[in-house]
Amino acid sequence: MQDEIRALEARRYDAMLRGDTETLAALLSDRAVYAHSDATRDSKAEYLASISSGGLRYLEVGHETETVLEAGPDAAAALGRMHARIIRNGAEKRIASLTLALWAREGGEWRLIAYQPTALKV
Repeated sequence: MQDEIRALEARRYDAMLRGDTETLAALLSDRAVYAHSDATRDSKAEYLASISSGGLRYLEVGHETETVLEAGPDAAAALGRMHARIIRNGAEKRIASLTLALWAREGGEWRLIAYQPTALKV
């Protein structure tokens, strides 16, 4: 499970950088809650719409999954760090965060059900 979750996280961050909403849609649960480092939250639909519209664009993204905590056979938490240069609502900014991504199996497939960053000073 450890390697599988790490690979899913790498795939998710790559899709974010490429603006690949099709891949992100497949990875995110329909009930996903996606928090941002500025303390706002999006549903799956809101997050994907912000990327599709260009309201959120990732210019650079780096991440490291430091620990994967297994929570039974169908759930895991990936803890790590990320840094990015983004454009959000027309303004470019740099972000750095400690991250918590909660993954669960839904219909036999792993889906991200919650993402929560803790902002670090850049």
